[in-house]
Amino acid sequence: MADEQLIRDRAGSYHTEDGRFAVENDGRWNVRDEQEHDELGLPRVLGPFATLDAAREAIAEARARRVVKLAKKRR
Repeated sequence: MADEQLIRDRAGSYHTEDGRFAVENDGRWNVRDEQEHDELGLPRVLGPFATLDAAREAIAEARARRVVKLAKKRR
């Protein structure tokens, strides 16, 4: 199991101590990464995961990944 500490906001909603990740349950667990964004500029969403422990594992893996910023295309 990952060693990620999650702080409870309300039932089914957590965040990491550093605020980078938010974890929410809408029937399945989803992790939102506030530091890494998709091509639309929205926070990257990981999941869905069956358990909160699986979501913690995904957070640990996301922290271990090296983020490579691509240069924006000029028009």
